[in-house]
Amino acid sequence: MSWIGCVDKLADTCISGWAAGRADRDKPVQVEVIVNSRVVARVPCEIFREDLLFAGIGDGCKGFHFDPSPHLKPGRNQLEVCFAGTGMMVPKGRGAWVKRREGKLSEWEAVFLAALEAYHEFRPEHHVCGIGEGAGELERVLFEAGIPCRKFTTLDVPCDPAVIRPEKADLVISWAWSTPVPEVVRLLKRIMRDLMKKPGFLAIGFIETRDVSEQIRRAFQECGISQVRLESIGPALAGRRRIFAFAEAGKAKRPWIEAKPVLAHIHVPKCAGTSFRILQERYFGPRHVGLYVDDTYFVYKEETIRGYLVQYSGMQGFSSHHVRVFPRWLAGRKMLYVTLLRDPVQQLVSYMTHIKKHYSRITSKSLLAAVPPDAPRLTLREFARWLLTQDRDIPFRENHNVNFFARHSAPAAWDRLEAAKAALEGFFFVGTTERMDESMAKLRALTREAGLDFPPGHIQVENSSAEYRDDLSWIHSDDEVGSLVLRSVAKDRQLYDWAVARLEQIGR
Repeated sequence: MSWIGCVDKLADTCISGWAAGRADRDKPVQVEVIVNSRVVARVPCEIFREDLLFAGIGDGCKGFHFDPSPHLKPGRNQLEVCFAGTGMMVPKGRGAWVKRREGKLSEWEAVFLAALEAYHEFRPEHHVCGIGEGAGELERVLFEAGIPCRKFTTLDVPCDPAVIRPEKADLVISWAWSTPVPEVVRLLKRIMRDLMKKPGFLAIGFIETRDVSEQIRRAFQECGISQVRLESIGPALAGRRRIFAFAEAGKAKRPWIEAKPVLAHIHVPKCAGTSFRILQERYFGPRHVGLYVDDTYFVYKEETIRGYLVQYSGMQGFSSHHVRVFPRWLAGRKMLYVTLLRDPVQQLVSYMTHIKKHYSRITSKSLLAAVPPDAPRLTLREFARWLLTQDRDIPFRENHNVNFFARHSAPAAWDRLEAAKAALEGFFFVGTTERMDESMAKLRALTREAGLDFPPGHIQVENSSAEYRDDLSWIHSDDEVGSLVLRSVAKDRQLYDWAVARLEQIGR
């Protein structure tokens, strides 16, 4: 019997797709999920999907879904999906997923290892060589992470021929070169000749600047390495992030293929982000992905976003409430962050009316715990009083947008307003809902200049819960609750005014 099907998603918490018999499409079918060469589940293909019904795939009940997360080990995991009992791979049914290593690792060390393991698989027989600054510390990190290797050596001065080790390494790592990039070509050639097996893997870190990426690529190309994955890895070192070049050396040279940038829509709640997302979904289809979670406080880690981008190389962009750190390079692709802001008082009012309207359909436990239990029956003034007098940190209690952009991207910042501005300064585009037509016109002009495809058409911004608005005349400084509102958005107001001024400068 022959089979048809496809894996649509292969990620840490969700493996999904469909499968059926080619001739008998009504016959029950199962798939096997294999994690690290071990069958962990047989999953029946019985979930109804309207698209399968329209495509004539039996009665449409051929979908499957499985959460592999309990079976993933720290580090790199191999995932496979086969037609049960056949050993035949379901199309698009193979991939790798990195689960962050924990233990006695700093945040930066864990983030670095997750990035490295997205491209390189550690093996017990490997010889690892650390060179330059921090090389000695690297051995401790590998030990703490439980990463096996046959041998670990260090070189303090990579360009000194007197200290070149005779045995060549499978993996060479340099955490952060302060060497000017123009000198890197000579050092790379020496490393490849004297330190590395062929093939071998390089992980070379630099201090990140705006123009360093092109210099790094040219340096590697001069050394005969045509495929380089760039990754911005934080937090900052002495106030500056590091950018890593991951590359295989010694393989046949392939033509350079420029990876397209990713349009990353950072969806701030109640800022017309849903309308913006729908415009992209309709135009790009499966090339645009919605990364949403039913948890108000959930934040994606960099390695998870990287995992999605590695798995789905055709991804044009994504939308998400839950991305709060903004590396310039991820999965070897330049990240173009786009967001919309809104007058903060109107944003707060929209949040409250949205909760009042949809309260009975809210499924997020974390969101329900962050709003009044009798929200539908409260006036907006009563709702605001409850929200702004809580003694715990909940959404919209204080400067929601400043915290949205600063809390995770700069957790140690003493001035979150300045940290939020610094984060947004690195965005490809920041627009406002009050000037949506102007914002979209300027965004389209920027995407054209960048050689990117962007959907045409007007974004229809609607107030879907306007009927739940009541009297707002109390929002002024002389009213007890109104003054709370104005104080609670004071820094958000400054951030919004800054964004308006930035928008006005585009095209001048």
